[in-house]
Amino acid sequence: MNNFQKLLEIVFGTSSSSLPASGLLSSRSLFFLGMAGVVIIVYELYRMFFSRHRGDSESLKCKIAELEQERDTLHKQMQEIQESANRRANYISSLFSAMEDGVILFDPNGAIILFNESAQKLADIDNQCFFDLSKQNENPVLRALTGSFTTTNDVTRQCVVKAKNGEGLDLEIGVSPVFSKYRDGKSLGVLAILKDITEHEKVERIRKEFISNVSHEFRTPLTLISGFIETLKLWDDLPASDRNRSLEILEIETGRLSKLISELLLLSEIEHHLDSQASQPIDIEKSILQAIESLSHTAIAKHHSITHEFRLSYPLLFGNESWFYHAFRNVLENAIKYTPEHGQIAIKAIATETSVLVHVKDNGIGIAKAEQEKIFERFYRVEKGRSSRSGGSGIGLAIVRDIMSLFGGSVHVNSELGKGAAFTLEFPIQNPQKAIPDTALAQLSSNRE
Repeated sequence: MNNFQKLLEIVFGTSSSSLPASGLLSSRSLFFLGMAGVVIIVYELYRMFFSRHRGDSESLKCKIAELEQERDTLHKQMQEIQESANRRANYISSLFSAMEDGVILFDPNGAIILFNESAQKLADIDNQCFFDLSKQNENPVLRALTGSFTTTNDVTRQCVVKAKNGEGLDLEIGVSPVFSKYRDGKSLGVLAILKDITEHEKVERIRKEFISNVSHEFRTPLTLISGFIETLKLWDDLPASDRNRSLEILEIETGRLSKLISELLLLSEIEHHLDSQASQPIDIEKSILQAIESLSHTAIAKHHSITHEFRLSYPLLFGNESWFYHAFRNVLENAIKYTPEHGQIAIKAIATETSVLVHVKDNGIGIAKAEQEKIFERFYRVEKGRSSRSGGSGIGLAIVRDIMSLFGGSVHVNSELGKGAAFTLEFPIQNPQKAIPDTALAQLSSNRE
């Protein structure tokens, strides 16, 4: 009790002896009232403290929610950027893979850092070239390519290198320096573009050979014509036999020139698919008989026996009748030209369910096995018997082959030296089940009349 009294004296600043012993103002009552006040004060302080703490907690939760939202937004943006980068990488990869030309990228040290599938095939390289630089020296294409520069810094402008790969293909390699657009033009290496120019080189060789051969074919008769013109200037001093011989040679050489020009024009027409007339019916029998008639004087002069047999039925062949005529006539002329006097030539035209076969067989000098594929090349002549002295230009069978390709057909030869030759022209019938139109029948009838 003494402790309570001392506490009252301290709290209320009064002496415990002056307070009543009982009642509301007694020391005990005042003590409990004081304790209640302390409890209230402590409670209020506690409430104020935790109320503020809850406010801070709510604010923190809001900030955390905002940060999470920003995180989700950033994550979504990063995903979009990644997808965009993947799409771009896929486009670039697909582009490189689809390119017909080969692409090889060298770094500043001369090491390969990128190549596409075409480069892999054309240059015959694989993934080992990324790790072993010695592989470049073993590869003929890479050796020719890197031989154009010691380091990539040597390449200051575009240049072209030509090489052959292991398969014998002709390659044209464009070499260009690559500079950074973001680092003050710093060199990033060298880009090589490989192109397969084998076909182009072949066409170029054929073109040069064609020009050379045409020039030669024109030069020979023109030289003879020029020479005999000079001779004929001495007309009065020449014997009649020399004059006639000179005029005869002039006529022959002029005919050769005229025939050569006609063949070249026909060849140009075929190559450009001019006047195809694909829907026109072809009277096969009529065209063959016309060709035989046009060459009859040559055959009669050599006492040749020409027989023909037709086993044709509808549907007829459709296409350019003039081209059919020239293809057959060239084969027949070839047979007459290289068959000795009193020779025999047999012609057959047979229609099957799927094609029309035209056979021309002679008992002439024949063709060696090694020459049978080459005779269809332009200006190619078999030596000895098949020389230019026979009047051939070397274009006739080439024209036959080109015409047959336009018909979608083929030409075959079966021959032995000294045992004659048999040529077969095979024309496919585009639609064997199709009945020939009445208009086509009417046109054929009018043509034959």
